[in-house]
This record gives sequence, C-alpha cells and structure tokens, in this order.
Amino acid sequence: MLRYKRVLFFCFILFLFFSLAEAATLRLNQTKIRLIILPGETKTGVIEVDNPSSEEVNVKAYLEDWKYSLNQDGTKEFFPPHTLPLSCSGWISFSPSEFSIPPFGRRSIEYTVNVPKEAKGGHYAVLFFESLLGKSDLKENVGINVIVRIGALFYIEPEGTTIRKAEIENLSIEKEERDKTKITLDFKNSGNVDITTKGTFHIIDREGIIHARGDFNDVYTLPQDSARLVAIWKGSIPEGRYDLVITLDLGKDLKELGIGAPVITREAEIEIGKNGEVLRIGKLK
Repeated sequence: MLRYKRVLFFCFILFLFFSLAEAATLRLNQTKIRLIILPGETKTGVIEVDNPSSEEVNVKAYLEDWKYSLNQDGTKEFFPPHTLPLSCSGWISFSPSEFSIPPFGRRSIEYTVNVPKEAKGGHYAVLFFESLLGKSDLKENVGINVIVRIGALFYIEPEGTTIRKAEIENLSIEKEERDKTKITLDFKNSGNVDITTKGTFHIIDREGIIHARGDFNDVYTLPQDSARLVAIWKGSIPEGRYDLVITLDLGKDLKELGIGAPVITREAEIEIGKNGEVLRIGKLK
C-alpha cells in the first residue's frame, strides 16, 4: 500500500511539473540570427518574445557561449559568456534584461551587435530567455521549481573575413549485409566559419547509368571541428567498375539568406564483385 501511494505521489509530481512547464512556455519569433557585418560596424535588431499561456510570466534574459557537441548532429553545449575562443558574447548588448509578459502577450527585446575592427571569421553566442514559476509546495519540505528557457542563437560573420572550406578523406565502402552497402567519410571544417553540410553520393557506370544514389547525414561544425559522414544504400549493385561521385554543399544554412556557398565534388573509382562485395576503392580526386 505504501509503495502504491509513492507511485501515485510521483505521478502527481510529474503531472504538476508538466502542467507548470506548459504554463511557463515562451516562444520567440526567431531562434537563429545570422548577421554579416563589416568589421568595426554595428547592426541592431528586435526579438519578439511571446507568452502563449493564460498566466503572466516573469522573464530574465542573459547571454552565454555555445558550441556543437562532439557527435556534430546539431545538438549544442552551453558555457558562461566569454568562455569559448569563438565567443561574440562581448559584442552583443540588449534591453531589457528582466521583464514581465502578460497572459497571451508579447514583449520586444532590442539588441545591438558591435563587431570589433580586428574581428575575423565566425563568432557565436546565444541570448537565453528564462522564465521561473515559483516553488509549488506539495507537502512540508517538498516542492518544485520550474525553470523554462529558450534561446536565440547568434551567428556573427565579419564581412569579407570568412573562409568557408572543408576537407574530406578516409573513404570507406563496406558491404554490411545482403543488398546493403555503407559509405563513410571523414569531414573536417578547415575554414574559419561554421559549416552545416548536406551531402549526396551517386554510383555511376561507364555509360553514365546511375546504379545507386543517396544522402549522407547532415553534419554541423564550427571551425576545425571534425565529423563522420555516413550513407547507406539498400539495394544491389551489379558486378563491375563504377565512378563514385560525392557532392557536399557547404552552405546549407546560407540558403535562407539567399547566399551561395562552395560545393565540394569528389570522385573515386570503385570495383564491385559478383556477390556485391567491394573489391577496390580508388583515391578521391
């Protein structure tokens, strides 16, 4: 009976937690801000913060640094401001830093970005908006603090100083099982600005007929980050010699700004055996 009561109490805590979290939700009109600014120049903007709940929320805003996690899948790690070498936390000012939003209301936050004259390459920060619902007492000495935060990521590029390039190497092609082939590559961001890449592969015979095609996983990198590109082809490839053509778009995120970006195309000769095994992999060219 005691165990049953504990389970009910735990479920009640979870229900209350999610109810409070829903009430504390914030929404931003933009969660990613990419700005290209001349060194020594300033740019201003506005972030709209919405309160979609039926209760007033108190909000605190503050800056932090961020970088991509080691798996390079877009997840991020956050650090105190001015911690990371590519931080631009010190370039950003904003107002107000504390405010209230009425039920179903909206508040405008003005920000200013001042890029130092000597700045080069991409720099990054995040402006967090945090709402706190006070402790809700469940019984003596037991309570829950619900903190909800959402961030606007800043990508700042000093105009004319960025280098967007990458290296790919260590091509591997393996037949994992019947009618399933795995293609892997090592990717390195060798420039000085973030790169989100979208990649494809085509396996083409000498007459130009495509026998396999597909996509690599998207990878998210900051300068000097390395990542693993992986693609899977589910299907048979007849015995023969082929050209493997790999294409990587280095500016997936720039398309939303209408800006072109470099595209890497590499080729390698491969040979497939009668049972679909990979007999030979040439060098990437």
